[in-house]
Amino acid sequence: MAWWRRGKHEIAPVTAAQPLRRSARGAPEPEPPLDAATLAQWLWGAGFHLPGSEEHILELVKPFALNPAMSMLYVGADLGGGARAIATKFATYVTGLERDEGQARRGMEMATLQGMQKRAPVTVYDPDKLELRPHSFDAILARQTTYTLADKEHFLGVLTQSLKARGHLLITDYVLEPKARTGPALDAWRRQQQRPAQLWTAAQYSECLTRLGMDIRVTEDTSSKLRRLILVGWAQMITTVDLHGLPKQHLLAIVDEAERWVHTIAALDEGALRMYRIYALAGTGGARQ
Repeated sequence: MAWWRRGKHEIAPVTAAQPLRRSARGAPEPEPPLDAATLAQWLWGAGFHLPGSEEHILELVKPFALNPAMSMLYVGADLGGGARAIATKFATYVTGLERDEGQARRGMEMATLQGMQKRAPVTVYDPDKLELRPHSFDAILARQTTYTLADKEHFLGVLTQSLKARGHLLITDYVLEPKARTGPALDAWRRQQQRPAQLWTAAQYSECLTRLGMDIRVTEDTSSKLRRLILVGWAQMITTVDLHGLPKQHLLAIVDEAERWVHTIAALDEGALRMYRIYALAGTGGARQ
């Protein structure tokens, strides 16, 4: 947003050297809207739709100690970049699930183009109707998938019952900090969400997972890391994408996206919104249904 305020007066109007596209009848045609997946990849890297590129994802799954004999479920796989990075690094089969149908379809197309449609497929899922085969996965990573769900306990129950004995579960998600006073920044962040945010506290996640038979090993506030990932992504895009060469409507879409992440950072700084990493292990008999 600072870049926009400093530089928008430098954006040249359309001239003869920058003609509008025209239809067969000669009428100007508007530029197509900036593809959301393209913008996300400018920010976070090829195949990624959330802050944190390949290096971040591989760091997240370190506790899994993955090897070729293991199978993993990646919930919230978006464009599948993380699933493909994990499958490539550890020669592991990674099943990717994505709630957004367009992102899932595009993620599967990318996997197919890279010859990874079997090792790291991405398919669409409905969290309210999700069914998984019991005791089928050695590890599950769920990134920003539960904070908009009304029935979190049912969803987490489906995930945990699909774990093998001593299987790993890692959740990264937005939570509510009960000791912080909610203010306008959190309200502004809520209004920016595509789906209504229904936040739990970190303690509620721990209590729910314990009831489901999981052994909680780590409950970590990673808000400062998320903040850093957001800023790094935007700094990277500004230095690698020729923003001045983009159509004005594309620049406006970028500003809208910047505003969304500015509200996220403001809510994190206000203190009521936090990002947590919760790591747990299933018991020797697997998690309870």
